Amino acid sequence: MFKNYPPPQPGYLRCVTVQSEAMLVKLLAQGLYQPTRSELKPHSMSNGCRGCEDENLWCWSNAHTWMYEQCALKLGLPEMEAGIWLYAHEDTKHNFMEAYNFAAEKKGKVLLVVDIPKDRVVQSDWMLFHEIVCKDPVPSSKSLLVDCDLPENYHLSEDSCKWHSDPKISEQERERRKVESWQIIFENNRWPEGVFDNAMGNSEPSIVQGVAPFVTIDDIVDVIFQTDAGAWDFLKRGEVHTIYGTFDEFSVLTFTQRGANSRRIGLRLTSAMYGHQRDETGKSAKKDRVHRKKYPRKRNITNTKWMKREESYSPSTQLIIGRTGRERANDFVKESD
Repeated sequence: MFKNYPPPQPGYLRCVTVQSEAMLVKLLAQGLYQPTRSELKPHSMSNGCRGCEDENLWCWSNAHTWMYEQCALKLGLPEMEAGIWLYAHEDTKHNFMEAYNFAAEKKGKVLLVVDIPKDRVVQSDWMLFHEIVCKDPVPSSKSLLVDCDLPENYHLSEDSCKWHSDPKISEQERERRKVESWQIIFENNRWPEGVFDNAMGNSEPSIVQGVAPFVTIDDIVDVIFQTDAGAWDFLKRGEVHTIYGTFDEFSVLTFTQRGANSRRIGLRLTSAMYGHQRDETGKSAKKDRVHRKKYPRKRNITNTKWMKREESYSPSTQLIIGRTGRERANDFVKESD
């Protein structure tokens, strides 16, 4: 799976996110996807939340607003009002593990693997972010680095509670201390595997979320769709997945087991070989669907008879057997090796 991809370039963070297919359609149409709050709401935790609908209650929507404000400050983007939420641990495998089950029983989702410049993403602790959702203070940094269930560490947890519940301070000071404690969710010293994190309760790697103001078509490392059964349809060795978009009139991205294999942007690079797919691409985009073709591995590549076998597969995957002579020759060389 993730081990098949080439490593990210220095200064980049390999992130994983689960998004709607409609979001991918926009990315493939504009070359850049920069969401608004209204676009994100149908897919966020605030959708249908009674607490978020009550202006007198603090809930997910308020916590998201706070996060976007922090991202705007940390990234130097004062106009930022929304962003793409990602799994953004430094160790890519943990991002895959978290995203893998995210869309269970949810149709119309795609799993995107993207390489984001580190200066375009703000990382934070996913577990501790829930303290902000509840409008509670975040425990002290010292108490988070040890197991506070052990008697020798009780005092750290107690000290943190006393700091925030001191009866001698005003409500304004109590609120100030609470909001100040929220900055602890950005501290990354507890996140690596093998470091104890009291928020997790163990030394397993922390769940790290990231927020980026936008993603571009060049950030894409891989796109994984769902099967009809709802499982992620990772490519097997030899399979090729071609995805079409309307960016710069017509664009074509091809993927193998190793991720993005080529990007052809614009009619000059796409019309000769893929022009016959252009009309269907436009029709699918109007329905918020991505037009795509998945080509299975050819078991007998010396066979010169290539048959269309769409009937053997799910209609939604649109599988067709057949590739160019050069591609078949390349497969032959690889298999011979």
